[in-house]
Amino acid sequence: MGKRKKYFIAGRIVLFIMFFAGFGLVTACGPCRGFGRHFHPGFHNKDFSKFILWRLDKRVEELNLSEAQKQKYEEIKGKLETRLKEHMDDRKRLMEELQTAINKEEPSVKVLSESIKKRIKRFPGFMEGNLDLFIEFYETLDKEQKDKVMATIRKKMKRCHVE
Repeated sequence: MGKRKKYFIAGRIVLFIMFFAGFGLVTACGPCRGFGRHFHPGFHNKDFSKFILWRLDKRVEELNLSEAQKQKYEEIKGKLETRLKEHMDDRKRLMEELQTAINKEEPSVKVLSESIKKRIKRFPGFMEGNLDLFIEFYETLDKEQKDKVMATIRKKMKRCHVE
């Protein structure tokens, strides 16, 4: 075998190893939503709130709630569902406004940025309200259920660790 062919084969092997090592590093050390099992392709105009509520139901089912806790959960879930629907309606209106503004002959970047800024300023209030609902639900749990919730949160946070 010629020297040139040996270098070619060795180069291909090194390139192959580098590719998979790089992929492994990105998967292991990348952001929380890296490749692998955490990757989600997006909802593309599907009802995100249904997915959130489905996941919530799935997690709450594991807690074995009492009847009183179930009633309180359904009440909180209704509030959350309303909040998510309002948020999605608001997002759709913003996207329609942006699309209309962009399709103008000479779109105003300043007007577009102001619309986006208004939306961004409302988002923290939306998140605070959702956290308040979580706290309201968390307060209804007993010690064992709270421990289960905290264990799940710790597990999720561990995946997103920052060094």
